[in-house]
Amino acid sequence: MNIVEECCQQLNHVMEFSCDKLHNSIREYIFQRIDYGKVESFIPQWIADCGINPELSTSKDAYEQFKRHTNHHPIFGLYIYYYDIWCKNVAIQDRLQAVVTFLQKFYNIVPCETKYDESQYTSGVRNCGEEETEAHVLLNSIFVAYASIFDLLAKVAVEQFEFGKYDFSQYKKMRSVNTLFNKGLKNIDPSLKDNGSLFTEPPVIRKIETFRNEYVHNGPWDLRCCIYYTAVNGEPADVVIYSPDMDEFGNFITSGSRNKFYSQGNRINIQLPILLKEATGIVESTIERICSLYQKNTIDNVDEAYTNECIKAILKYQISLVTNSKKKK
Repeated sequence: MNIVEECCQQLNHVMEFSCDKLHNSIREYIFQRIDYGKVESFIPQWIADCGINPELSTSKDAYEQFKRHTNHHPIFGLYIYYYDIWCKNVAIQDRLQAVVTFLQKFYNIVPCETKYDESQYTSGVRNCGEEETEAHVLLNSIFVAYASIFDLLAKVAVEQFEFGKYDFSQYKKMRSVNTLFNKGLKNIDPSLKDNGSLFTEPPVIRKIETFRNEYVHNGPWDLRCCIYYTAVNGEPADVVIYSPDMDEFGNFITSGSRNKFYSQGNRINIQLPILLKEATGIVESTIERICSLYQKNTIDNVDEAYTNECIKAILKYQISLVTNSKKKK
């Protein structure tokens, strides 16, 4: 197994195991007073699907009308919220899968290993064709997809910390709706700012952000999208994609408006799997910490009386829909 396969295996583990654990921790926490299995079968389809996916082709106005008929019982807001935050977890899994896909395709074009030190190259040629452009597009797509995970985890962290502020009889939207990842986030649990967490923004995390931000806001770092085919004494050597110089914090080294210096000889196709493995370890650890925070606060037992009250509220709502439909006819 080479380092790219190890990296993909690690990403798949976070996608399949860590995200599943996060989903279960959230569900057990927000429904701790309710017998989830009993209530779930009564929940109307629109709560799970409307405004989320094409399984229900319902308009915004119809969705809002559905909500008005609930008479603001908290069980409806709680379930709408559950599917809202569930979508964030699924989105994290989607981005992890995207990184795996882009990574595999990228390394079908370039190698992940070298035979020589950069100083040993005696010559080389630069190619800028269709395949080289595809490699750069895939490379930048890896950074875009991976950095998106940071924003999504920031939203989940905010939701964990601020859950107690919700009044689910009046629920409209998530409190984290405008949250983006940054080191200075204040409305997250203080334990998530300990060393090693995503929210301390370690240099490897900052590197991924730097690549993403440059590509999204300014364009690719190599406008020609070049791949270099090197040689040593006339013999084929390594295939290399160079990336700009970076400081110890993970930022491009700049001078005025210029930030594409290449004195460090950074060979990104060689460094990338190492970078992603380190970052994925931080992401996995951060998800584990968020899971622990949810689990620590899951302290209530199922309240059968409240569970039955919720079921009755849902049934009353469904009956009212039928009644109103008959009146319109």
